Amino acid sequence: MAAPPESPLNALLGRGASYEGDLSFEGRVRVDGHFRGRIYTDECLEIGLEGRVDGEIDAQDVVLAGLVVGQLRVRGLLRITPTGRVSGAIDAEKLCMEAGACLSAVLRVGDQSGLPPGPAR
Repeated sequence: MAAPPESPLNALLGRGASYEGDLSFEGRVRVDGHFRGRIYTDECLEIGLEGRVDGEIDAQDVVLAGLVVGQLRVRGLLRITPTGRVSGAIDAEKLCMEAGACLSAVLRVGDQSGLPPGPAR
């Protein structure tokens, strides 16, 4: 499965940096540090090898090489590389999980409208 088209990098939370709060952005953003809070974008979020996000992500596309602890809503493609790790919940239109990736999550992938209701929660 092909990766989303790459646009210029608009922002970077670099290695060793940390941020807590809400972030909404346009364009491609990369997290190589530690982010705690909520991230929203209509474009691509990259989480690098040493990147960590604790909280909620709502993005068009996500490329994950680091760690996410929390909830991911991905309206396009979620690509989890061999070093990527997720603990939490994922709701994605498309998922590409490479060998070596680690996933411990409630997972919903694709259009759920044609499926019968699942078990009561």
